[in-house]
Amino acid sequence: MNNEKSFLQRLYEALEAEDLDPKNNPSPTTDPSGGIEGLFLAPSNPPSPGEVDVTYQEDAFKVAFPEKNLKGPFPVGVPSSATTTPPVEGVCKRVQHGPQKLLDLLQEIARSVLPPGNRELRRKIGTVVFMVPLEMIALNLGVTRQTVHRWKGALEKKGLVATDTLHQKLPNGEYRAIGTLWAVRLRPGKARLTMEDYWHPWRNLALDMANGTLSYAWVKAFEEHKIRPTLDVLVLWAKGKRVVPNTKAVAVDLGLILVLPEVEEAKRPALITLIATYIANVLDDHRSRRFYAGLLWSVVRGEIPAQYIFALLTRVIRDYLDGHLTRPGAYLVKTLKEAS
Repeated sequence: MNNEKSFLQRLYEALEAEDLDPKNNPSPTTDPSGGIEGLFLAPSNPPSPGEVDVTYQEDAFKVAFPEKNLKGPFPVGVPSSATTTPPVEGVCKRVQHGPQKLLDLLQEIARSVLPPGNRELRRKIGTVVFMVPLEMIALNLGVTRQTVHRWKGALEKKGLVATDTLHQKLPNGEYRAIGTLWAVRLRPGKARLTMEDYWHPWRNLALDMANGTLSYAWVKAFEEHKIRPTLDVLVLWAKGKRVVPNTKAVAVDLGLILVLPEVEEAKRPALITLIATYIANVLDDHRSRRFYAGLLWSVVRGEIPAQYIFALLTRVIRDYLDGHLTRPGAYLVKTLKEAS
């Protein structure tokens, strides 16, 4: 028994000495059997019955599930991180800025044409149609007619705008363009022009030519005085009110009408001629200068109160410049007849 015990003790001592020898038992944390993969890979020996063989490979998951910021399919022969073509929207931002400016202006005109206070109509309306000469749109935006043509072509391709140039037959048999018909979309959908839009009497070109209320007046005003039509002017034209620029310098005070009866007799003719000429110039009615002079002589004779003529002329000139009157001379005659 003692011999057997001594033998076991010697065996334990030998095993302990072998475990402490680094040559025979390297540290498992530094050099495991099978290298570093031995910490993660399953042993080469088959598992014993009842055991489960589990293998964890981080690299395998990386291959099976690519990074989220990588989008396929990847072009053959080109690295996924190579320089790619930027989106079309990014390239065309500078180009699309012009058409957007035109669209904003047209939609603002379209909203201003709608009757005020009708919220139900403004909420449901999809397309608004109006007539404004294209050159006036170009003058307002500060670009050429060709630029507006190019911009509106881009909007027409998207269905946001539909346009056509209208013509009218003059008494001499000649056909002349009266302006551009615009169908502007305010809600999602496609803008279209209908037959009813073409039948609508948008303009009497012969009458406008006789009165001198043409878009050419704005072109000439810009060339000579750098005057552009404002948004309010475009809205008035869209409503059928032909407003032309006033390039005359205001040098006469209409308040002189109130003191006409008190002016010395020798000075009255020159003062009346001055006031009458000013009124004719402001109202673009040069042929009626003698009519306005006769009206002022009626004030001097006491046939018409000076306060009444002063108030009437002030209102007529204001309404004409604001585009509410197209024939101020005819309106004056009608008002005076009704007053008498």
